[in-house]
Amino acid sequence: MNLEELKPSKLISFLYHPEEILRFRAAEVLGKKVKGEKARNLILRLFWHLNDESGAYCVGAPLGIAEIGRNNPDVFEGFKNKYVSLLDDSEVERKYVAYGIDRLAEIVKDAYPNPAKKLREKIDEVKDNEFTVYALIALKKLGDDISDLQPRFNGVEKTVEFYDGKEMVRVAFCEFLVV
Repeated sequence: MNLEELKPSKLISFLYHPEEILRFRAAEVLGKKVKGEKARNLILRLFWHLNDESGAYCVGAPLGIAEIGRNNPDVFEGFKNKYVSLLDDSEVERKYVAYGIDRLAEIVKDAYPNPAKKLREKIDEVKDNEFTVYALIALKKLGDDISDLQPRFNGVEKTVEFYDGKEMVRVAFCEFLVV
């Protein structure tokens, strides 16, 4: 199936998809397809889908929000603080928020809360190697020196899987940390 041929309303359904790679790819295509006021409305809709009250919790919504924001920086400016604050919501797939912060680094670098401080805080709180990988990538993109974090994870042999912008990559966590 060619995601590029789908309408935004259909692409959103892939943000729920059980195959993680399809969530990432659908979000990328979605970000390219919507512009201006449509982008703003879709960002609002995806934030709503992260709310329990919506009745339609969307695991991939942070990815969609990030990609739409990346392709519509003027529209996203008003959402950057709210987006970074998603890291405080334990119900949200925070690894996707960290990935989104990486994709949005230039836009969110001056957000409140400070994305670098918030990511560092959440590395300790979340204690999940996949989240940590995305957080470290985002920290690097934000220009944060992560060398102080490396000793904490040396020797962690667990394999992690993450999206590198093209495909899902599996690597030993300690190998990923080679700075």
